[in-house]
Amino acid sequence: KIKKNIQVNMNGSVKFFDSRQRYLLFVTTTNEKAVVSEKIASIVEDLKPQKPALKIFDAGVGDGAVLMNVLRSCHKKFPTIPFFVSGKDVSMEDARLTIEKLADRLVEHPNMVFVISNLHYSEAPSFKSNNAEKQKKMNWDVVKLKGNSSYGFNQQLSKLDDILKNNWRVEENKSGNTTYELPSVIVIYREDQEFALEQIIPTKDKSINEFDLVLVSQAYRSRFPVDKKINYVVKPMINALSSGGKLAIFHSCGNDPGTEVINQLWPDETPFPNNANDMIDYLNQNLSKDEKENLIFHKPEIIKYGLRSQPNEINSGIATSLMFSAWNACTYVAQIGDQMVREKEADQSYIECVEKIVKENDGLWFNDEMLIIEKK
Repeated sequence: KIKKNIQVNMNGSVKFFDSRQRYLLFVTTTNEKAVVSEKIASIVEDLKPQKPALKIFDAGVGDGAVLMNVLRSCHKKFPTIPFFVSGKDVSMEDARLTIEKLADRLVEHPNMVFVISNLHYSEAPSFKSNNAEKQKKMNWDVVKLKGNSSYGFNQQLSKLDDILKNNWRVEENKSGNTTYELPSVIVIYREDQEFALEQIIPTKDKSINEFDLVLVSQAYRSRFPVDKKINYVVKPMINALSSGGKLAIFHSCGNDPGTEVINQLWPDETPFPNNANDMIDYLNQNLSKDEKENLIFHKPEIIKYGLRSQPNEINSGIATSLMFSAWNACTYVAQIGDQMVREKEADQSYIECVEKIVKENDGLWFNDEMLIIEKK
């Protein structure tokens, strides 16, 4: 029996535990993160932050690439406004990759406070664990970066590995699901900006918990029922919006050449059983009248991204490296289990199918769906 790569915790955490290798290969061989970042840049243009800062929350930072691009867009639009940037990820590796990318952003935008935690969706905006005993033992680290150079900041940030190794540990709860061992928070800012940033630097007892922009990119498994997507991820993020705030949701939705590969190899698989309109319908049916009247649901939009390749890689015969990248992207996006992937790789039955579809489409592309929910 194949075990599904999904995690649902009793306290409201949802996590798709994919293969790290498959994830990293997907990130480096497709332009999804760049395309998503560009769409968010257009959303940033319409933000109207209120004092004391522009407030951003990333509900699953991944490798940090999207968030860093968003911060570039925010600096372009609001070069002098203080930023309060909060993110979450239960993965120690993702937290490390994100922190490593901060040095340049703190040089470009000095008046920024960056915070990352390992808390669940319902807890992370306010840095409060729902487990009272764990909350008492919370790890809270403050890193004040000295100097003013990207090199110096990078040197200091690279020394946080020990904090991450000690604080980002996981354990099984009573249901056998993986959760954080202890809630952990790292607060990072420039020491020379402390006086100006004092009112937005969080403490264990007090923090900003409403945001102008909340990002939810591939934060839940596409096959998940609508009610769980909403209750475990989307609803807590709606609750974290400030007045005028925007929640930007991105998820895979299929109906593309990548899905065609999956349909041919596994006809019984249904990777994308519901979409953004299903989520809107569920929210309209289950929110209170006051909650619904306070929200604007923008029309969902399909965005297209593709596999990175050189023209001659397709026209002169598909190279092994391109074939493997295409195969990995198809199975990663559709969230096909490792065992099912290995079975197809063992008999080589996927090669002809992938090669044919890549040639027919002069490459390989995928669809994401974007849903914007705005709070009045």
